[in-house]
Amino acid sequence: MAMQRRLAWLAVAAGVVATLPLGGCVALLAAGAGGGAVAYAENGGVANFYAFYPTSVSRVSAASRAAFGEMDIRYNGEIHKSPSKLLLEGTTQDGQTAKVTLTSMATDVTKANIRIGTLGDKPLSLQFQKLLSQRLGLAASAEAPAGTGLPPPSASSQPTAPQQPEQQTIPLQ
Repeated sequence: MAMQRRLAWLAVAAGVVATLPLGGCVALLAAGAGGGAVAYAENGGVANFYAFYPTSVSRVSAASRAAFGEMDIRYNGEIHKSPSKLLLEGTTQDGQTAKVTLTSMATDVTKANIRIGTLGDKPLSLQFQKLLSQRLGLAASAEAPAGTGLPPPSASSQPTAPQQPEQQTIPLQ
């Protein structure tokens, strides 16, 4: 962590030095990019928060839309990524994107990946998880029940892109 902070400050210092010869708006743009690098480095990259729910994808999907409403997140729609994966998207009042990816792990087990904002907002993600649990009347779990795993890919589903190495998937607690 200390090493990350040193690297972040080094990146900011390099950005400041690099912008000295620049003037006006160009300098402000470069400084803003350096600040973004600090936020990214301090957060450790993009964070997706997840939890497991002992119920079907369709039930978690309906509860997710209701939780969006309670959090004043405008529901933008959903995309069926594969027979076992569903993506719900919304927009917060301050313009952040909210993405909930639901994956059927078994008939009655659904994994919900939650990311609010560009880097992942843990407090909002925890609030979403709490509302989702209340709507479902079920407690979430940070670990999948024993014997569950991803369903076998169907012949018609397209291969998914590998997750970027800088992304973290963190269980909600």
